[in-house]
Amino acid sequence: MCMRQLIKKNLFILWLVLGLQSSWAFSLLGPVAIGGDAWQVTLIGYNPLPGFGPPFFIDGLLTGPKNLGEGYRRNTPTNYYTFDPSYSDYFGSNGEVAVEQAFDILNSLTNVDSYSANLSEFPLNSESENYTANSLGLFDVKSETLSLLMEQLGLADAVRYTWALHDRYLPPGATCNPPGPGNGVEYTVVQRNFDFIASPLNQIQYSPYVNGELYYYFIDENCGAAGASPPDVDALEYPADTLINNPPVASGIGEDALRDGVFYTGLTRDDVAGLRWLYSTNNYDTPSSAYLESPAAGSVFFSTNVNSPQLLYTSNLNVLVSTSLTNSPATLQTLYPGLQFGLVSSSFSNVVSMVVTNYVTNLIGYSGPVNVIATNHVTNIVQFYQYAFGNVVTNKSYPHTTYKLQTITVGPPIGSPAGSPFATNITYHTYQSNVVSGDFFIITNGTCGPNIIQTLQTNVEVVTNTIVANTLTGGEVFMQNLISYSTNHVFVVQPCTFVTNAVADYQGIGKIQFLRVRDDNYDYQTAQFIQPITIQYTMVVITNGQAMTQTFQRVVTTPDFLFAASDQLSGPNAIPVNGSFTRNINFDQVNIQPGLAGPGTIDPPTTIAFNKVGPVYDNTAPSFLTYQTRFEDIYFLWGSFDGTTNAPVVYPNGTSIVNLAAEALIQISPPPPTLPNGNNGVSYNVPFTVVAGGVPPYTWALAPNSAGLPAGLSLSGGVISGTPTQSGTYDNIVIQMTDSSTPPRTVQMTYSLTIN
Repeated sequence: MCMRQLIKKNLFILWLVLGLQSSWAFSLLGPVAIGGDAWQVTLIGYNPLPGFGPPFFIDGLLTGPKNLGEGYRRNTPTNYYTFDPSYSDYFGSNGEVAVEQAFDILNSLTNVDSYSANLSEFPLNSESENYTANSLGLFDVKSETLSLLMEQLGLADAVRYTWALHDRYLPPGATCNPPGPGNGVEYTVVQRNFDFIASPLNQIQYSPYVNGELYYYFIDENCGAAGASPPDVDALEYPADTLINNPPVASGIGEDALRDGVFYTGLTRDDVAGLRWLYSTNNYDTPSSAYLESPAAGSVFFSTNVNSPQLLYTSNLNVLVSTSLTNSPATLQTLYPGLQFGLVSSSFSNVVSMVVTNYVTNLIGYSGPVNVIATNHVTNIVQFYQYAFGNVVTNKSYPHTTYKLQTITVGPPIGSPAGSPFATNITYHTYQSNVVSGDFFIITNGTCGPNIIQTLQTNVEVVTNTIVANTLTGGEVFMQNLISYSTNHVFVVQPCTFVTNAVADYQGIGKIQFLRVRDDNYDYQTAQFIQPITIQYTMVVITNGQAMTQTFQRVVTTPDFLFAASDQLSGPNAIPVNGSFTRNINFDQVNIQPGLAGPGTIDPPTTIAFNKVGPVYDNTAPSFLTYQTRFEDIYFLWGSFDGTTNAPVVYPNGTSIVNLAAEALIQISPPPPTLPNGNNGVSYNVPFTVVAGGVPPYTWALAPNSAGLPAGLSLSGGVISGTPTQSGTYDNIVIQMTDSSTPPRTVQMTYSLTIN
């Protein structure tokens, strides 16, 4: 061991004696080998490398740990997710619920600044184990999803990057002799795990602790050995106390990768610490509170032009609402140019209208003619519309509209002698309708409203509509008017425009919400939303040391997170399995400062695809060609489980846990997933045998969920035989074997068969 390592270890012990244990710690994620981090190359262990090596498993995501002030984060407060049919077909509704449970854990977080200084609300360890799931080799979908989402939020594996190689130098005359550092090879080791140290300075510092667990490191070097490179070397962490195991969820896809049978009950203290550092809204003492960044893709900034004031006139809201009730979309668009609206519904209804007439007659008991009002009811069919307006801004609104009914009569006073002089009578009655009133204006550029800086005029408008007006032969007059009042305004405004490149120093958004998009709003063939989602949100920008709130609009046309499933075996000439999932992450690097590797943002969209290959078996010639031997490093199955006594859910959707347990005891030849190839028109004969476990005799059949055999072939007595009559590849052939145990045990094996 080199002297630097001994010094480091002695320093660790001193830290423990002094009790300088961290309060919380985290690592920041970003693209590997860029800018000031050009030294992060594969040769010395970059990209996340789960497990110990060499040889190491290299993750094609190409990420590495970032230094303070150079991290990457998301900056949209609302994100949307949905499922591709490939995921839903394999994992079913239980698998969708498992992903939703991971999002629920993140949605349950409040603003990250609201928690206590030491994050005592969160445990140091959130791992638990289901022993049934462990014995069956099941990996928890919810927990794996949660780890992947922590990565998508900008957190790296804090354990993996507690210690990291910065340089490896082989000076002249030095030799490298694996295993171990060799003679004269020099290494520089840095820390990329950060900790808030409670001190008079209250500063973030580098730390060897993760969730209170102290980590040492050793340098593992393979000196470029054939078959083991790259990388050649890495600084690998190991705990000071092997009895403590407090990995954060963010390490679940890295050095402390999630194990079979283990599941997370929530986030740990250090997970939330990292989120608080990245997304803090009010921590002005740290550079994490403001990043030079661009809004997320698809977002535009509502920019107010203060140098070009304009006049804005409001209109009568009652007229708009009343008009929209009975006018078609085309008519409404003509009446209000630039109006944006959606037709919610329309319907036909009978409407009874009153027709008011008047006439003069002589009535018994009166000395002269009398003016009589007659009211007739007429029924009409009217089409009613219901609209949702997209760019209407109400200045003032009231739930009712007040009207006055004015009645004017001119004629001889009632009861007066014939020929008496005419008199004018005016009466008023006040009514209220259920139609709203007030004033409004239309935003001409969509949803970017102007800034009102002055009220220039307030005008009260009186609208008089005549209902009936009759003049009789004798000169008598009868008139009724409906009078309404409205108040309109003239404002001096600063117009608003959309800005697509609003680069500024933004604070963190505090909290991120994840919402599932309805299945009927996602077209998987085009990967687009049928109805785009428009949201508005605010971010705080730091300008000249002052915090200002800015408004943004984002039109979401594709899922921010899409969950899919695919076969991810290495094939056709490679072993072992590459992994249990694939994903992408989009780093926006346009605002990286000179000489640095960040900061930046993480933009949508992201696709997370789970391996749906099913049970995987490894067979090595010549010893193990006739039966299956399972190895933990390449065997896995997806499941959902918790700490209750409920049986785990096993995927694919519908897989029986009883069948899975039977497979562990009973082994069948030929092993899945493929049957020997056949040839069109050539006799085919493949027998199935039980080579381990099971009680004879055995019954063989196609399982109820099996696809059919190729034309010309049949299964009888445990033998597929016949002469195929059509070429092609036939998947999902499920062979079911039932033995003679008490009770009988059943095993189902899924195969693919190619007929050339």
